[in-house]
Amino acid sequence: MTSLRVVRHLLAATLLALPCAVPAAAPAVPGPVRILVGFPAGGTIDVVARLVAEQMQGDLGVPVVVETLAGAGGQLAAQALKRAAPDGRTLMVAPDHTAVIVPLTVAKPGFDSRTDFAPVGMVADYAGALAVSQASGIKDLRDLMRHVQAHPSAGGVGVSAPGSKPQFQLDALARLQKLPLSAVPYRGSVPMVQDLAGGHIAAGITALGDFLEFHRAGKLRVIAVTGERRSGLLPEVPTAAESGYPLRLDFWVGLFAPAGTPQPLVARFNAALNQALDVPKVRERMAAVVFDPRPGPPSALRQRIASELEQWEPIIAASGWVRQ
Repeated sequence: MTSLRVVRHLLAATLLALPCAVPAAAPAVPGPVRILVGFPAGGTIDVVARLVAEQMQGDLGVPVVVETLAGAGGQLAAQALKRAAPDGRTLMVAPDHTAVIVPLTVAKPGFDSRTDFAPVGMVADYAGALAVSQASGIKDLRDLMRHVQAHPSAGGVGVSAPGSKPQFQLDALARLQKLPLSAVPYRGSVPMVQDLAGGHIAAGITALGDFLEFHRAGKLRVIAVTGERRSGLLPEVPTAAESGYPLRLDFWVGLFAPAGTPQPLVARFNAALNQALDVPKVRERMAAVVFDPRPGPPSALRQRIASELEQWEPIIAASGWVRQ
């Protein structure tokens, strides 16, 4: 009898321990998920969002669709995300312009990226580039700067949005180098690159991936990349720093949920995102548009937003920008 009691106690202890030994099942996503994108279809943000959505769909086991709400530097999509129920049915893929620059340049953006969103995770980093039209005859960055000094009226450089990183960086460079540079804002990279390829503007600055197809087709010329190193896709093109100019621009994209989304769901989306970013075909297709996948925890995205808000606030203030 004593032995039987011992066996019963051991069995009971084992059964009690089993729930702790088996990891909790990942929470089920409640239904179809829409990923909001605040920039035009066909641009690099849209392309990457659709790539991630397609891959996450298989892991999550529910349809994941991309919904375009283009306009106002991503504000429309961000405002829609803020209004969305925190039930795991709505996410947003957004770049640093929406999460960092808009809150610093718009008087009433309709959202606060620090409190209205729940960071899910970084998607990718990507470098910028400066390109010129073939009609300009400009060969490199030093040539462009000499041309601008000799022809001050030709110092307009196209940028993808008013009040954007490229605009403020160009302003800082103009003040530092005493150059007659000025930003020519567009509503998105697509129309700016089309104008550049058509010779309607002499130069432009945006994501390298937005220039790549036109550069390869000989419709414009990329003369500098703005990251810390050259791109493996255009190894012959120097960085702006190599050309002697402190023009440094890095961009990124993140995935967000509405604030208040249950933490288990955020963790589920983060795991699906990281898994998607580790798939070889996803990495290859991202590399084709010059995006560098950045899997990691939600905290990495939260920290990136905080550090860039601190970095860009004095730069924007020094430019004299008035919140609109």
